[in-house]
Amino acid sequence: MTTIRAVTWDAAGTLIRVAGSVGLHYATRAAAHGLRAEPGALDAAFPGAFQAAVAAWAVPYGRDEVDARAFWARVVAATFAPLVVPAALQRDLFDHFARPASWEVLPGVHAAVAAVAARGLPQAVVSNFDGRLAPLLDGLGLGPFATVVTSAQVGAAKPDPAPLVAAARALGVPPMALLHVGDSRREDGGAAAAAGVRWLEVDAAIDPAVVLAAVDGGRNG
Repeated sequence: MTTIRAVTWDAAGTLIRVAGSVGLHYATRAAAHGLRAEPGALDAAFPGAFQAAVAAWAVPYGRDEVDARAFWARVVAATFAPLVVPAALQRDLFDHFARPASWEVLPGVHAAVAAVAARGLPQAVVSNFDGRLAPLLDGLGLGPFATVVTSAQVGAAKPDPAPLVAAARALGVPPMALLHVGDSRREDGGAAAAAGVRWLEVDAAIDPAVVLAAVDGGRNG
């Protein structure tokens, strides 16, 4: 077994999550634009709207920064339907989720990232996200990371292996020497398998000891 020489992390669902309810965020910002919507109804509509956009998009989450805005505009429009969403609200919501106050760090994350750093291993974030991510992580006090690789940056979204391959290249290690930590079997697990990267599945709380055990399993194998 190849020695683990670097660790990559997924972002949403692994390191961070939306603070509170997506529907509440949407409804609050909508009210500022004179549009009334019930948070509960928006919460109910969001998953289907999101999955429909993922299925319809050539590169889910957006092939670049412009396309990322268009992707999220589709999600927002479908979530509010049949209400018509003003363009100003679309822009507002995109910017709203760039702010650290809209997110929270998941339990165990700070300790896990620090524990890996203490082993002297470089770390990166590899996420289906866009240019908002790196400053967002900084604002949440996460890192430092050697690099942050987003799907919009490389033009491909996990489970495509391209984001993980790009991270390995940036970290200066072969993919087989990476450990990728993520919560999604389809996106993280699928990308890791396709790239030849080891994957550690986590849920809504990370145990630093489990991450170190996975690192050490590779280092000693």
